Amino acid sequence: MLMEMTRPVQDDLELVKLIRQGDAAALRVIVERYQDRLFALIYGIVRDRQEVEDVAQDVFLKVYLRINSFDERSKFYTWLYRVAVNAAKDHIKKRSRRPAVALDEDAGLPAQGDSPAAGASTAETRRIVRAEIAALPVRYREVLTLRELEGLSYTEVAAVLQISIGTVESRLHRARKQLKRRLDRYVRRSDSLETP
Repeated sequence: MLMEMTRPVQDDLELVKLIRQGDAAALRVIVERYQDRLFALIYGIVRDRQEVEDVAQDVFLKVYLRINSFDERSKFYTWLYRVAVNAAKDHIKKRSRRPAVALDEDAGLPAQGDSPAAGASTAETRRIVRAEIAALPVRYREVLTLRELEGLSYTEVAAVLQISIGTVESRLHRARKQLKRRLDRYVRRSDSLETP
């Protein structure tokens, strides 16, 4: 039996209780509240814009089916992010035989107000950075996405990935180091092209 919410609900725990009672409107509120952040998180891991929506739908289905496994002593979004990270990792395993790099659809469009040359340069830089992030091992993409793109604290990243804070710190350090090394190739290449 589905109940309709009669008043706006702001608290995640109250929404969870309503979802457990079969309230579809409460689930819609959760989806609307977190879908943009989850899309960004999932994209940061799977690196394929076309597959993000499928993975996100799978995440929200899992949330609905597994809502009783949520332990209310932790924050809801930590649990939700853990479900999303696991779904993204499962998706990567399923498609492991295909290339991991996907380019944004807007990668060739200049930013508003930029000259075409500046826009092309910026788009090319974004494309290179995204491709190099996509080439990193999944464990490094996860921490980079959660920390740098989602802005989670080290404690939150550790909770989402179910690893220690020390592991978060070391993976983040290694991820940044590998990414810098990969991007330095482009800087050296650019410098050699400019030298007469």
